[in-house]
Amino acid sequence: MRLQQTAWRSPPVADRIECDVAIIGGGPAGQAAALALAGRSLSLVVIDEQPRPGGQILRQPPARIAVRGWLQERSYRPLKQLLERFQALDGVQWLGGHSVIGLQSGSIIAMGPDGATTVAARHILIAAGCHDLAVPLPGWTLPGVSAAGGIQAFIKGQQLLVGKRVLLAGTHPLQLIIAAQIVAAGGSVAAVLFAQPRSAMIAALARHPAAALRRAPDLLATAGAVKTLARAGTPVRYGTSLEALTGTDRVSGAQTSGGAIDCDAVGLCYGFVPQSALPRMAGAQMAAAGPAGGWACKHDDFMRTTVPGLFAAGETTGVAGAAAAAAGGALAGIGIALDLGLISPDAAETAARQLRRDLAQHRAFAALLDDVADPTAYLPAPSADTIICRCEDVDQASIAVQLAHCQSANAIKLATRCGMGACQGRNCEPSLLRMIAAAGGPAQAGFTARFPARPVAIADLLPPQ
Repeated sequence: MRLQQTAWRSPPVADRIECDVAIIGGGPAGQAAALALAGRSLSLVVIDEQPRPGGQILRQPPARIAVRGWLQERSYRPLKQLLERFQALDGVQWLGGHSVIGLQSGSIIAMGPDGATTVAARHILIAAGCHDLAVPLPGWTLPGVSAAGGIQAFIKGQQLLVGKRVLLAGTHPLQLIIAAQIVAAGGSVAAVLFAQPRSAMIAALARHPAAALRRAPDLLATAGAVKTLARAGTPVRYGTSLEALTGTDRVSGAQTSGGAIDCDAVGLCYGFVPQSALPRMAGAQMAAAGPAGGWACKHDDFMRTTVPGLFAAGETTGVAGAAAAAAGGALAGIGIALDLGLISPDAAETAARQLRRDLAQHRAFAALLDDVADPTAYLPAPSADTIICRCEDVDQASIAVQLAHCQSANAIKLATRCGMGACQGRNCEPSLLRMIAAAGGPAQAGFTARFPARPVAIADLLPPQ
Protein backbone atom coordinates (compact mmCIF):
# COMPACT_ATOMS: atom_id res chain seq x y z
CA MET A 1 0.00 0.00 0.00
CA ARG A 2 1.40 3.40 -0.98
CA LEU A 3 0.02 6.55 0.58
CA GLN A 4 -0.10 9.78 -1.38
CA GLN A 5 2.86 12.09 -0.90
CA THR A 6 1.97 15.73 -0.34
CA ALA A 7 4.09 18.79 -1.02
CA TRP A 8 4.86 21.40 1.59
CA ARG A 9 6.68 24.70 1.75
CA SER A 10 9.44 25.31 4.23
CA PRO A 11 8.61 27.73 7.06
CA PRO A 12 11.02 30.51 8.01
CA VAL A 13 14.24 28.86 9.19
CA ALA A 14 16.04 29.83 12.37
CA ASP A 15 18.93 27.50 11.63
CA ARG A 16 20.18 25.08 9.01
CA ILE A 17 22.16 21.90 9.62
CA GLU A 18 23.77 19.71 7.00
CA CYS A 19 24.85 16.22 7.97
CA ASP A 20 25.52 12.75 6.67
CA VAL A 21 22.82 11.04 8.73
CA ALA A 22 19.80 12.39 10.58
CA ILE A 23 18.02 10.16 13.08
CA ILE A 24 14.47 11.06 14.11
CA GLY A 25 13.91 9.62 17.58
CA GLY A 26 16.20 9.30 20.59
CA GLY A 27 14.79 6.04 21.94
CA PRO A 28 16.42 2.59 21.76
CA ALA A 29 16.22 2.38 17.94
CA GLY A 30 17.79 5.78 17.38
CA GLN A 31 20.45 5.17 20.01
CA ALA A 32 21.41 1.77 18.57
CA ALA A 33 21.65 3.22 15.07
CA ALA A 34 23.92 6.03 16.26
CA LEU A 35 26.17 3.53 18.04
CA ALA A 36 26.38 1.37 14.90
CA LEU A 37 27.48 4.44 12.93
CA ALA A 38 29.86 5.82 15.56
CA GLY A 39 33.56 6.03 14.73
CA ARG A 40 32.99 6.17 10.96
CA SER A 41 33.81 9.88 10.50
CA LEU A 42 30.18 10.76 9.87
CA SER A 43 28.25 13.81 10.98
CA LEU A 44 25.21 12.59 12.93
CA VAL A 45 22.19 14.55 14.12
CA VAL A 46 19.61 12.99 16.45
CA ILE A 47 16.26 14.80 16.78
CA ASP A 48 13.73 14.16 19.53
CA GLU A 49 10.71 15.90 21.01
CA GLN A 50 11.97 15.30 24.54
CA PRO A 51 14.82 17.43 25.90
CA ARG A 52 16.79 14.34 26.90
CA PRO A 53 17.29 11.00 25.10
CA GLY A 54 15.71 7.73 26.20
CA GLY A 55 12.38 7.65 24.42
CA GLN A 56 9.15 6.77 26.17
CA ILE A 57 10.57 3.55 27.58
CA LEU A 58 13.29 5.47 29.45
CA ARG A 59 11.52 8.75 30.09
CA GLN A 60 14.30 10.76 31.72
CA PRO A 61 13.40 13.40 34.30
CA PRO A 62 14.36 17.00 33.54
CA ALA A 63 18.09 17.56 34.07
CA ARG A 64 17.44 19.95 36.96
CA ILE A 65 15.34 17.39 38.86
CA ALA A 66 16.89 14.46 40.71
CA VAL A 67 14.65 11.40 40.89
CA ARG A 68 15.71 8.88 43.51
CA GLY A 69 15.69 5.27 42.34
CA TRP A 70 14.92 6.12 38.71
CA LEU A 71 13.78 2.95 36.90
CA GLN A 72 15.57 0.46 39.11
CA GLU A 73 13.65 -2.59 37.86
CA ARG A 74 15.87 -5.29 36.36
CA SER A 75 14.10 -5.12 32.98
CA TYR A 76 15.35 -1.57 32.40
CA ARG A 77 19.05 -2.33 32.95
CA PRO A 78 20.01 -3.25 29.35
CA LEU A 79 18.22 -0.16 28.06
CA LYS A 80 19.92 2.09 30.60
CA GLN A 81 23.27 0.66 29.53
CA LEU A 82 22.41 1.43 25.90
CA LEU A 83 21.46 4.96 26.91
CA GLU A 84 24.74 5.45 28.78
CA ARG A 85 26.73 4.31 25.75
CA PHE A 86 24.77 6.67 23.49
CA GLN A 87 25.22 9.64 25.80
CA ALA A 88 28.97 8.98 25.89
CA LEU A 89 29.30 9.25 22.10
CA ASP A 90 31.38 12.06 20.64
CA GLY A 91 30.42 13.78 17.42
CA VAL A 92 26.66 13.36 17.70
CA GLN A 93 24.61 16.56 17.60
CA TRP A 94 21.62 16.20 19.89
CA LEU A 95 18.62 18.27 18.83
CA GLY A 96 16.29 17.72 21.79
CA GLY A 97 13.04 19.55 22.36
CA HIS A 98 12.36 19.64 18.61
CA SER A 99 9.31 18.22 16.83
CA VAL A 100 9.72 17.09 13.23
CA ILE A 101 6.83 18.65 11.31
CA GLY A 102 7.95 17.91 7.76
CA LEU A 103 10.00 15.34 5.88
CA GLN A 104 10.62 15.19 2.16
CA SER A 105 13.50 14.49 -0.25
CA GLY A 106 16.31 14.34 2.30
CA SER A 107 15.15 17.47 4.11
CA ILE A 108 13.67 17.67 7.59
CA ILE A 109 11.89 20.61 9.19
CA ALA A 110 12.11 20.48 12.99
CA MET A 111 10.34 23.04 15.16
CA GLY A 112 11.94 23.97 18.46
CA PRO A 113 11.71 26.71 21.06
CA ASP A 114 13.66 29.13 18.84
CA GLY A 115 11.78 28.42 15.64
CA ALA A 116 12.35 26.10 12.70
CA THR A 117 15.52 24.23 11.89
CA THR A 118 16.16 22.63 8.53
CA VAL A 119 18.20 19.43 8.65
CA ALA A 120 19.52 18.28 5.28
CA ALA A 121 20.89 14.73 5.36
CA ARG A 122 22.17 12.18 2.87
CA HIS A 123 20.36 9.45 4.79
CA ILE A 124 17.48 9.71 7.25
CA LEU A 125 16.31 7.17 9.81
CA ILE A 126 12.79 7.43 11.22
CA ALA A 127 12.61 5.85 14.67
CA ALA A 128 9.59 7.74 15.92
CA GLY A 129 8.07 5.15 18.29
CA CYS A 130 4.40 4.54 18.95
CA HIS A 131 1.49 5.90 20.95
CA ASP A 132 -1.43 4.45 22.89
CA LEU A 133 -4.54 3.52 20.96
CA ALA A 134 -7.22 6.14 21.61
CA VAL A 135 -10.46 4.44 22.69
CA PRO A 136 -13.64 6.54 22.49
CA LEU A 137 -16.38 5.68 24.98
CA PRO A 138 -18.93 7.70 26.92
CA GLY A 139 -17.09 10.02 29.31
CA TRP A 140 -13.59 9.51 27.93
CA THR A 141 -13.06 13.26 27.44
CA LEU A 142 -13.47 13.98 31.17
CA PRO A 143 -10.39 15.41 32.92
CA GLY A 144 -8.55 12.60 34.67
CA VAL A 145 -9.01 10.12 31.80
CA SER A 146 -5.86 9.40 29.82
CA ALA A 147 -3.90 6.71 28.06
CA ALA A 148 -2.22 4.31 30.46
CA GLY A 149 1.11 5.19 28.85
CA GLY A 150 0.63 8.80 29.90
CA ILE A 151 0.16 7.75 33.51
CA GLN A 152 3.32 5.66 33.28
CA ALA A 153 5.29 8.56 31.77
CA PHE A 154 4.58 10.72 34.84
CA ILE A 155 5.75 7.94 37.15
CA LYS A 156 8.89 7.22 35.14
CA GLY A 157 9.96 10.78 34.57
CA GLN A 158 9.15 12.43 37.88
CA GLN A 159 7.45 9.81 40.08
CA LEU A 160 4.22 11.80 40.00
CA LEU A 161 0.82 10.18 40.51
CA VAL A 162 -2.11 11.39 38.45
CA GLY A 163 -4.74 10.60 41.06
CA LYS A 164 -5.46 9.17 44.48
CA ARG A 165 -7.44 6.20 43.19
CA VAL A 166 -6.55 5.08 39.67
CA LEU A 167 -8.53 2.64 37.53
CA LEU A 168 -6.76 0.81 34.70
CA ALA A 169 -8.86 -0.84 32.01
CA GLY A 170 -8.27 -2.45 28.64
CA THR A 171 -6.88 -5.62 27.11
CA HIS A 172 -3.09 -5.20 27.20
CA PRO A 173 -0.97 -6.88 29.90
CA LEU A 174 1.14 -3.71 30.23
CA GLN A 175 -1.54 -2.33 32.51
CA LEU A 176 -0.44 -4.85 35.15
CA ILE A 177 3.11 -3.44 35.05
CA ILE A 178 1.81 0.13 35.23
CA ALA A 179 -0.49 -0.74 38.14
CA ALA A 180 2.43 -2.27 40.04
CA GLN A 181 4.49 0.87 39.35
CA ILE A 182 1.68 3.02 40.74
CA VAL A 183 1.61 0.92 43.90
CA ALA A 184 5.41 1.07 44.22
CA ALA A 185 5.22 4.87 43.93
CA GLY A 186 2.79 4.99 46.85
CA GLY A 187 -0.42 5.23 44.86
CA SER A 188 -3.68 3.34 45.04
CA VAL A 189 -5.19 1.34 42.18
CA ALA A 190 -8.95 0.89 42.33
CA ALA A 191 -8.81 -2.12 39.99
CA VAL A 192 -7.23 -3.53 36.87
CA LEU A 193 -9.87 -4.60 34.38
CA PHE A 194 -9.27 -6.93 31.45
CA ALA A 195 -12.15 -6.91 29.00
CA GLN A 196 -11.28 -10.40 27.74
CA PRO A 197 -11.72 -13.50 29.92
CA ARG A 198 -8.63 -15.10 31.42
CA SER A 199 -9.28 -18.25 29.39
CA ALA A 200 -8.90 -16.25 26.15
CA MET A 201 -5.51 -14.95 27.31
CA ILE A 202 -4.32 -18.44 28.24
CA ALA A 203 -5.50 -19.80 24.89
CA ALA A 204 -3.55 -17.05 23.10
CA LEU A 205 -0.39 -17.98 25.01
CA ALA A 206 -0.88 -21.61 24.05
CA ARG A 207 -0.93 -20.64 20.37
CA HIS A 208 2.65 -19.29 20.65
CA PRO A 209 4.51 -21.88 22.77
CA ALA A 210 7.99 -21.22 21.36
CA ALA A 211 7.79 -17.45 21.85
CA ALA A 212 6.35 -17.89 25.34
CA LEU A 213 9.17 -20.23 26.32
CA ARG A 214 11.90 -17.95 24.95
CA ARG A 215 10.48 -14.94 26.76
CA ALA A 216 9.55 -16.67 30.00
CA PRO A 217 11.32 -13.97 32.10
CA ASP A 218 9.03 -11.30 30.62
CA LEU A 219 5.97 -13.38 31.41
CA LEU A 220 7.28 -13.96 34.93
CA ALA A 221 7.66 -10.19 35.33
CA THR A 222 3.95 -9.88 34.63
CA ALA A 223 3.26 -12.58 37.20
CA GLY A 224 5.41 -10.62 39.66
CA ALA A 225 3.26 -7.54 39.03
CA VAL A 226 0.15 -9.59 39.81
CA LYS A 227 1.71 -10.63 43.14
CA THR A 228 2.53 -7.00 43.95
CA LEU A 229 -1.07 -6.03 43.29
CA ALA A 230 -2.37 -8.93 45.38
CA ARG A 231 -0.26 -7.79 48.34
CA ALA A 232 -1.68 -4.28 47.94
CA GLY A 233 -5.23 -5.62 47.83
CA THR A 234 -5.77 -4.43 44.25
CA PRO A 235 -8.40 -6.47 42.42
CA VAL A 236 -7.54 -7.79 38.95
CA ARG A 237 -10.70 -8.69 37.09
CA TYR A 238 -11.03 -10.58 33.81
CA GLY A 239 -13.97 -10.53 31.43
CA THR A 240 -15.00 -7.14 32.81
CA SER A 241 -15.64 -4.54 30.14
CA LEU A 242 -15.61 -0.79 30.57
CA GLU A 243 -18.92 0.75 29.50
CA ALA A 244 -18.83 4.42 30.50
CA LEU A 245 -16.95 6.92 32.63
CA THR A 246 -18.84 9.29 34.87
CA GLY A 247 -18.21 12.63 36.54
CA THR A 248 -18.90 16.34 36.27
CA ASP A 249 -15.76 18.45 36.29
CA ARG A 250 -13.53 15.37 36.52
CA VAL A 251 -13.92 11.64 36.26
CA SER A 252 -15.30 10.22 39.50
CA GLY A 253 -16.30 6.72 38.55
CA ALA A 254 -16.70 4.02 35.93
CA GLN A 255 -19.60 1.87 34.83
CA THR A 256 -18.44 -1.64 34.00
CA SER A 257 -20.07 -4.94 33.17
CA GLY A 258 -19.26 -5.93 36.75
CA GLY A 259 -20.74 -2.84 38.40
CA ALA A 260 -19.70 0.69 39.33
CA ILE A 261 -16.17 1.58 40.51
CA ASP A 262 -15.17 4.82 42.24
CA CYS A 263 -11.98 6.45 40.96
CA ASP A 264 -10.50 9.88 40.26
CA ALA A 265 -8.21 8.87 37.39
CA VAL A 266 -8.49 6.31 34.58
CA GLY A 267 -5.85 4.83 32.31
CA LEU A 268 -7.02 3.14 29.08
CA CYS A 269 -4.76 0.35 27.86
CA TYR A 270 -6.05 -1.39 24.70
CA GLY A 271 -2.85 -1.46 22.67
CA PHE A 272 -0.41 0.70 20.75
CA VAL A 273 -0.22 2.26 17.29
CA PRO A 274 2.97 3.07 15.33
CA GLN A 275 3.87 6.71 14.72
CA SER A 276 3.46 6.69 10.95
CA ALA A 277 2.93 10.30 9.86
CA LEU A 278 6.50 10.93 8.71
CA PRO A 279 7.06 7.88 6.47
CA ARG A 280 3.59 8.39 5.05
CA MET A 281 4.39 12.04 4.34
CA ALA A 282 7.61 10.96 2.60
CA GLY A 283 5.69 8.52 0.38
CA ALA A 284 7.03 5.28 1.85
CA GLN A 285 5.03 2.11 1.38
CA MET A 286 3.09 1.09 4.49
CA ALA A 287 1.25 -1.99 5.71
CA ALA A 288 -1.56 -2.47 8.21
CA ALA A 289 -0.05 -2.82 11.67
CA GLY A 290 -1.28 -5.00 14.55
CA PRO A 291 -4.82 -5.55 15.80
CA ALA A 292 -4.85 -2.18 17.57
CA GLY A 293 -4.70 -0.52 14.15
CA GLY A 294 -2.42 1.97 12.47
CA TRP A 295 0.25 1.60 9.81
CA ALA A 296 3.74 0.09 9.90
CA CYS A 297 6.48 1.18 7.51
CA LYS A 298 7.69 -1.52 5.11
CA HIS A 299 11.43 -2.19 4.95
CA ASP A 300 14.05 -4.61 3.66
CA ASP A 301 16.63 -6.64 5.59
CA PHE A 302 18.69 -3.51 6.29
CA MET A 303 15.65 -1.43 7.30
CA ARG A 304 15.59 0.53 4.02
CA THR A 305 12.13 1.85 3.14
CA THR A 306 10.83 2.14 -0.41
CA VAL A 307 12.06 5.76 -0.53
CA PRO A 308 15.77 6.04 -1.47
CA GLY A 309 17.89 7.24 1.44
CA LEU A 310 15.08 6.76 3.97
CA PHE A 311 15.32 4.07 6.67
CA ALA A 312 12.88 3.10 9.42
CA ALA A 313 13.32 1.20 12.68
CA GLY A 314 11.63 0.64 16.01
CA GLU A 315 7.89 0.89 16.53
CA THR A 316 7.55 2.85 13.27
CA THR A 317 7.93 -0.56 11.58
CA GLY A 318 5.46 -2.27 13.93
CA VAL A 319 5.05 -2.25 17.71
CA ALA A 320 7.38 -4.95 19.09
CA GLY A 321 9.02 -3.46 22.18
CA ALA A 322 12.29 -1.81 23.12
CA ALA A 323 14.57 -4.81 22.47
CA ALA A 324 13.20 -5.18 18.95
CA ALA A 325 13.62 -1.45 18.41
CA ALA A 326 17.28 -1.61 19.43
CA ALA A 327 17.93 -4.55 17.09
CA GLY A 328 16.19 -2.78 14.21
CA GLY A 329 18.07 0.43 14.89
CA ALA A 330 21.42 -1.37 14.84
CA LEU A 331 20.43 -3.02 11.54
CA ALA A 332 19.54 0.38 10.10
CA GLY A 333 22.91 1.74 11.18
CA ILE A 334 24.67 -1.10 9.37
CA GLY A 335 22.49 -0.56 6.30
CA ILE A 336 23.32 3.15 6.21
CA ALA A 337 27.03 2.41 6.56
CA LEU A 338 26.73 -0.08 3.70
CA ASP A 339 24.96 2.41 1.43
CA LEU A 340 27.62 5.03 2.21
CA GLY A 341 30.36 2.61 1.24
CA LEU A 342 31.80 2.50 4.74
CA ILE A 343 31.46 -1.27 5.11
CA SER A 344 31.66 -4.11 2.62
CA PRO A 345 28.59 -6.19 1.74
CA ASP A 346 30.15 -9.28 3.32
CA ALA A 347 30.99 -7.43 6.53
CA ALA A 348 27.49 -5.95 6.63
CA GLU A 349 25.89 -9.37 6.26
CA THR A 350 28.09 -10.79 9.02
CA ALA A 351 27.25 -7.93 11.38
CA ALA A 352 23.53 -8.18 10.57
CA ARG A 353 23.09 -11.93 10.95
CA GLN A 354 22.54 -12.13 14.72
CA LEU A 355 20.59 -8.87 14.80
CA ARG A 356 18.12 -10.28 12.28
CA ARG A 357 17.66 -13.42 14.36
CA ASP A 358 17.12 -11.29 17.47
CA LEU A 359 14.62 -9.07 15.68
CA ALA A 360 12.68 -12.09 14.41
CA GLN A 361 12.44 -13.52 17.93
CA HIS A 362 11.34 -10.19 19.40
CA ARG A 363 8.67 -9.86 16.74
CA ALA A 364 7.47 -13.39 17.46
CA PHE A 365 6.93 -12.36 21.07
CA ALA A 366 5.19 -9.20 19.88
CA ALA A 367 2.84 -11.40 17.84
CA LEU A 368 2.08 -13.33 21.02
CA LEU A 369 1.25 -10.08 22.86
CA ASP A 370 -0.89 -8.92 19.94
CA ASP A 371 -2.86 -12.15 20.20
CA VAL A 372 -3.21 -11.92 23.98
CA ALA A 373 -4.20 -8.24 23.92
CA ASP A 374 -6.24 -8.13 20.69
CA PRO A 375 -8.84 -5.45 21.48
CA THR A 376 -11.03 -5.78 18.40
CA ALA A 377 -13.78 -7.83 20.07
CA TYR A 378 -13.65 -5.91 23.34
CA LEU A 379 -13.57 -2.20 22.50
CA PRO A 380 -16.23 -0.17 24.35
CA ALA A 381 -19.23 0.89 22.29
CA PRO A 382 -19.47 4.68 21.83
CA SER A 383 -22.88 6.31 22.17
CA ALA A 384 -24.26 8.70 19.55
CA ASP A 385 -22.88 11.74 21.38
CA THR A 386 -19.47 10.20 22.14
CA ILE A 387 -16.68 12.34 20.71
CA ILE A 388 -14.57 10.38 18.20
CA CYS A 389 -12.35 13.24 17.03
CA ARG A 390 -11.37 15.23 20.12
CA CYS A 391 -9.53 17.93 18.20
CA GLU A 392 -12.59 18.96 16.18
CA ASP A 393 -15.38 17.74 18.53
CA VAL A 394 -16.84 15.33 15.96
CA ASP A 395 -19.18 12.81 17.57
CA GLN A 396 -20.15 9.29 16.56
CA ALA A 397 -23.55 10.32 15.21
CA SER A 398 -22.06 12.91 12.85
CA ILE A 399 -19.76 10.28 11.35
CA ALA A 400 -22.49 7.63 11.19
CA VAL A 401 -24.66 9.93 9.06
CA GLN A 402 -21.87 10.20 6.47
CA LEU A 403 -21.05 6.49 6.31
CA ALA A 404 -23.96 5.82 3.95
CA HIS A 405 -22.29 7.76 1.14
CA CYS A 406 -18.68 8.41 2.23
CA GLN A 407 -16.46 5.41 1.54
CA SER A 408 -13.07 6.70 2.66
CA ALA A 409 -11.41 8.36 5.63
CA ASN A 410 -10.55 11.41 3.51
CA ALA A 411 -14.20 11.79 2.45
CA ILE A 412 -15.36 11.62 6.05
CA LYS A 413 -12.68 14.17 6.91
CA LEU A 414 -13.98 16.62 4.32
CA ALA A 415 -17.58 16.14 5.42
CA THR A 416 -17.10 16.31 9.20
CA ARG A 417 -13.58 17.72 9.91
CA CYS A 418 -12.72 14.43 11.66
CA GLY A 419 -8.92 14.23 11.48
CA MET A 420 -8.36 17.91 10.65
CA GLY A 421 -7.23 18.93 14.12
CA ALA A 422 -3.93 19.36 15.89
CA CYS A 423 -3.14 15.64 16.06
CA GLN A 424 -3.71 15.24 12.29
CA GLY A 425 -5.83 12.15 12.84
CA ARG A 426 -3.35 10.16 14.93
CA ASN A 427 -5.97 9.52 17.60
CA CYS A 428 -9.20 9.24 15.64
CA GLU A 429 -8.00 7.41 12.50
CA PRO A 430 -8.12 3.84 13.93
CA SER A 431 -11.63 4.41 15.32
CA LEU A 432 -12.84 5.92 12.06
CA LEU A 433 -11.43 3.07 9.96
CA ARG A 434 -13.19 0.56 12.21
CA MET A 435 -16.46 2.43 11.73
CA ILE A 436 -15.99 2.41 7.95
CA ALA A 437 -15.25 -1.33 7.97
CA ALA A 438 -18.26 -2.05 10.19
CA ALA A 439 -20.45 -0.17 7.70
CA GLY A 440 -19.21 -2.40 4.90
CA GLY A 441 -16.81 0.12 3.41
CA PRO A 442 -13.78 -0.99 1.41
CA ALA A 443 -10.34 -1.51 2.88
CA GLN A 444 -8.41 1.70 2.31
CA ALA A 445 -5.40 3.64 3.43
CA GLY A 446 -6.66 6.10 5.98
CA PHE A 447 -5.99 9.82 5.97
CA THR A 448 -3.48 11.35 3.58
CA ALA A 449 -0.53 12.44 5.70
CA ARG A 450 -0.09 16.20 5.48
CA PHE A 451 2.28 18.88 6.66
CA PRO A 452 2.68 19.76 9.51
CA ALA A 453 2.99 16.40 11.24
CA ARG A 454 2.85 18.02 14.68
CA PRO A 455 0.97 21.02 16.04
CA VAL A 456 2.75 24.29 15.32
CA ALA A 457 1.85 27.94 15.82
CA ILE A 458 0.66 29.63 12.62
CA ALA A 459 3.01 32.52 13.34
CA ASP A 460 5.97 30.14 13.09
CA LEU A 461 4.97 29.26 9.52
CA LEU A 462 4.68 32.84 8.29
CA PRO A 463 7.55 34.65 6.59
CA PRO A 464 9.25 37.34 8.68
CA GLN A 465 7.68 40.80 8.41
